[in-house]
Amino acid sequence: MRSLIFLLLLSFNATAALYDRGNGLIYDNVLDITWLQDANYAQTSGYDADGRMDWDASITWAKHLEYGGYDDWRLPSAGNPPPPSFFPMPLSTGEMGHMFYNNLGNAAGFSIQNNVSFTNATYGGGAESFVNAQNSPYWLDEEYGLYEQINTSYVFQTQSGSYMFYPKHYNLYSWPVHDGDIGASAVPLPASFWLFASGLISLRLFKR
Repeated sequence: MRSLIFLLLLSFNATAALYDRGNGLIYDNVLDITWLQDANYAQTSGYDADGRMDWDASITWAKHLEYGGYDDWRLPSAGNPPPPSFFPMPLSTGEMGHMFYNNLGNAAGFSIQNNVSFTNATYGGGAESFVNAQNSPYWLDEEYGLYEQINTSYVFQTQSGSYMFYPKHYNLYSWPVHDGDIGASAVPLPASFWLFASGLISLRLFKR
């Protein structure tokens, strides 16, 4: 019976994926957040000449961004930020780390631009691509604090898949996310959910 429950749980977790919701929105069903398909939308939208802004400007842009009929966008979270270090840390924690390692299958020390998911992606039953991923650090939502009299914030380095902290006045890229599955007006429960539920029902009837 335990092995059956394990298999049902495994089938439930196996559906973790990205889903193309159309209109430039990609949904992560593990973190329950929606990514912009365009990883440098600040430039594409004409908001900034090259999309590179300091941390405060990036926070403000994301906060006031309206896309797909939704506002309340934000910068990705580092989750439980790793301890600051002069040595880059390849970790899959946080939203950018999860995207880089778990969703896109990148390896530490390699650029996000080397991943085929940015040229010919296949995920969640769709076949679309992220675009405009920059081989450069991206600002994260969390501040690190004061380091040698310089205010700093966390970044995720897509050129290596690592966390670091940079002075807030540096001009870096931003890739906003939105909480929830905003690209689908009605989200059907995945087939694995029904399999899991039916398995529990079967176990209950078997026990009786």
